[in-house]
Amino acid sequence: MEKRVFLGSFVDHEKLKKSYTEIKKDLSGVVSGSWVKPENFHITYRFLGNTPTQKIEDILASLSSELGKDIEVDITLEGLGVFPNIDSPKVLFYRVLENKTLKDIYNVIEDKLLTLGYKKEIKPFIPHVTILRIKEVKVQQFSEKIKKYENRVFLKQKTIVVDLIESILNPRGAIYRKLNGV
Repeated sequence: MEKRVFLGSFVDHEKLKKSYTEIKKDLSGVVSGSWVKPENFHITYRFLGNTPTQKIEDILASLSSELGKDIEVDITLEGLGVFPNIDSPKVLFYRVLENKTLKDIYNVIEDKLLTLGYKKEIKPFIPHVTILRIKEVKVQQFSEKIKKYENRVFLKQKTIVVDLIESILNPRGAIYRKLNGV
């Protein structure tokens, strides 16, 4: 049996609901796609995809000292960003300001996954919180609208928890379930 999994940290979605609602309203008519449910807001360290149950047990054992514990960190979500670029946006996200603690967490995860046979991630680690997977966009208007959020601080958070999270896909959006401590 396999589960679709990733390593990540949820952020305080309650404190983001007001800005999220404002952004959705502001961008209506300019962009469409799949909006992420606020309770699913998270930072991804590593997406592992479909993973056999035995491998999940190995991951949980290898990362047991990192998973499910409060970690002190000063996270700031400031401004909005897009992947891959503003001329062809596919993902809209809250930007997470550069943070040494998050980078350290990422490096520990990468090192431990390497011992389990995973290859090092090629793409650079860019912490972010996805809010929209874009299907259609009026690029010029969209670009102008997200610029006004450039320096806006949406969230400051002092602690995070790293979890191994199962992503169950369904037509109404993904359902996330923590696997560590289960």
